[in-house]
Amino acid sequence: MSTDVKAEASSRSFFTRFALIWMNLASEPFMALYTILIFILRKDLNATTFQISVFATLSPVISVFSFYWSSNLLRQRTKLLSNLIGAWVLARLPFLCLPFIDNVWFLIFAAGIYQLFYRAGIPAMMEILKLNVGKERREKLFSRIFVLTFIESIVLGVFVGKLLDMHQGAWKILFFVSALLSISSIFIQMRIPLPALLKPDENVPPITTNRILQPIKDCIHLMRSRPDFAHFQWGFMIGGFGLMLIRPALPLYYVDQLNLSHDQVTTARYIWMGLGVVISSSFWRRGLSSLPTHRFTAYLIFGFSVFPIFLLFARWTPFWVNIAFLFYGIAQAGSHLIWNLSGTLFAQNEDSSKFTGVNIFLVGLRGLIGPVLGGILCGIVGPIPVLLAGALICIGGTIYMIVKRPAEKRAQPELS
Repeated sequence: MSTDVKAEASSRSFFTRFALIWMNLASEPFMALYTILIFILRKDLNATTFQISVFATLSPVISVFSFYWSSNLLRQRTKLLSNLIGAWVLARLPFLCLPFIDNVWFLIFAAGIYQLFYRAGIPAMMEILKLNVGKERREKLFSRIFVLTFIESIVLGVFVGKLLDMHQGAWKILFFVSALLSISSIFIQMRIPLPALLKPDENVPPITTNRILQPIKDCIHLMRSRPDFAHFQWGFMIGGFGLMLIRPALPLYYVDQLNLSHDQVTTARYIWMGLGVVISSSFWRRGLSSLPTHRFTAYLIFGFSVFPIFLLFARWTPFWVNIAFLFYGIAQAGSHLIWNLSGTLFAQNEDSSKFTGVNIFLVGLRGLIGPVLGGILCGIVGPIPVLLAGALICIGGTIYMIVKRPAEKRAQPELS
């Protein structure tokens, strides 16, 4: 490799890493607010159980359409950057209208648009990262950025909850400002360099049907040809279904059963969950390199199973909500790494966007059932049995990943 080529690759790596750090830090205030949006719906806008179920269902189901946004990247890799920037802006645009619109259904619509385009941009972002940054540096970067954003979240948690309790409707202004700040990072994204020649992926099957069915056929082909990747997806599917089942139960439990304030919820989500991420991220990063993927996934799914169990203890003292979010943060640190990086890990020398696209598509599939079923069960038996059922399903996912050994079929090792 010539000196000029090495210098060009080093420059691409440096600016890509800088851009990713900037994008995440600028977006964390918005992301942190978004995570308590379902609580705001119940607490501030008195959303019904039906509306909460629609919100909880809409977000993951929309991921099916996110899958289609990125599916053309397999055969048109030159559109990676425009795909990322377009999705980034469209995801946040509706939240600029919140100071002028005070309506539950508009907020649900805005959340649906965010989920559609936020997930739609992930395959492009991960493929850009794979092209410009080597494997070891990529994993360290992703882990450290996640820690940095949660340190930022901890700082935000000191005053955001108190502000929301003191000023009714302050969440609308906060969403507007944070969305604008997040959108501003596109001026950095525009400058991300890409390799001069992007060759098409030779392992992509030829187009044999229309634009609606072809991406699904690509997904099925990938799952059949890579049983190791399919095993990972089914384990994640079980654990993810358990978490989606409890989504409608959470705001009902927080508001109706525990009567939590904004400050209590933001302290748990921003500070305690942030602590869980910060203290565990380095262990998860090392585990990603040293543990088999199926065992790594089993550990994080088990961590998620602890979350609803500890929430049930909060009926006696609300402090258990903090402990629950601490363990959720620990599990989320591992989940963030493996879910986002699994495409680059399994792809190796292939185009990673097709693997990441399967992640997104299956989020939508489990979202078709989990939140709807959770909302129906909440109406019949209440949120507490639903929380317990979610914990048991996650434990089932843990057992599946450990007991059923993955079939091995790997591509050639990735060249760093």
